[in-house]
Parts: sequence; C-alpha cells; structure tokens
Amino acid sequence: MTDNRTEDKEIEMFIDFIPNLVRQGQVTEVERILRKRFDEALPSKIARYGEIPALHIQVKLFHLLIREARGLYVDQYDRGAIALCGMTVEALCIAIAEDRVEDEQLKRELTNPQKKIREKIERLKKHFRIPKSVSWLHQVLDIRRDYLHLHKTYVPSGDVLECINRLHLAVLAEYGLFYGDGKWRYATEEDIVQFAKRLGYDEV
Repeated sequence: MTDNRTEDKEIEMFIDFIPNLVRQGQVTEVERILRKRFDEALPSKIARYGEIPALHIQVKLFHLLIREARGLYVDQYDRGAIALCGMTVEALCIAIAEDRVEDEQLKRELTNPQKKIREKIERLKKHFRIPKSVSWLHQVLDIRRDYLHLHKTYVPSGDVLECINRLHLAVLAEYGLFYGDGKWRYATEEDIVQFAKRLGYDEV
C-alpha cells in the first residue's frame, strides 16, 4: 500500500494571535503585550529620532508622506520607510509641477501618475529652487529600487537613514521654511548647504 502523505518538514512560521485576543475581549492582556513591546523598543525609538533631522516645511501633498516615512523609520519598519520615501519623491514632483509649471499641457503630463517618476524629475529640472535636489531625488529612488524590487533582501538601517536624509534635503530645498528676521521664509541655497553639513554631507 502506498503512503501518499507528504513528509513532515520543518518550516518557519509567523504567528500573531493579538487580533484573536481583541475579538475575545481580552483587552487587558493585549494592553500588557503592547506596553511590553513599546517599553522594549523605546530606547531604539529615541535613538532613531536622534538620527533624523528636524522638519520645517510647507504643508503640501508630500507633507503627510514624509511624516509617515519618518515614523516608520523611528519604529524600525525600514522597508516601509523606503517605500514611503519613493512615494514622497513623486508627491514632491507633483507639488512642484502644480506650483511652478505654467504650461498647462506640461503640467498635466507631470502630474499624471502613469508617467515615470525619473522622467518627471528630469523635465522639472529648471523648476527646482536648488539644482542639487535633482540628484538627491534620484539617489532616493536608487535606494528604493534596490530594496523594493528585492535586489537586496537585508536592509541595513544605514541605507534607510541615507534614503531619509537625501529626501529631507530635497524637500527642505524646495519647500523648507527657515526662521529669520522675525518671520518664516523659504530655504536659500546657503540654508541647505548648512543643513547638509549638519547631516554630514559636503557636496552641496
């Protein structure tokens, strides 16, 4: 007689029973689990907050996305942070096209989500306040490509921070608000040079 059963194999599993506990009304137990996790992760969250720059930008389409990317980095969801950085690049380009491109046909093309983002960046070159933004945005997309398309499976936190920092530089260069002479004003190239140096970059 032939035994058609599949051989037992050792496999790795991910199990999350918290949704079941919530549905069963065991909220106190769920609170205990989540508080324990938070307390264990808190030192890392504080350390990661210390690694990212302060944020002072005009509220635009990309505003919520960069805030979420920062939050994901602080919470150690590195691949998610990189993904949101890529989305923020596109949202930033759309904001620039809407605000600074006068040609209506070109504006429609540059705000079309079906168009490739790298092409949008190149076509927007003359509309960036600070030319280096072009390079920073391409660098963000380079990092995003490597990890989101699984060319690399392990995500070092240093690469995520690099992605976040390059994005911050571009966002601050284009929509950053700096305080001086009793009022908030848009970033100047000198503001960004100094900001980049504080992040450890001298190539602006």
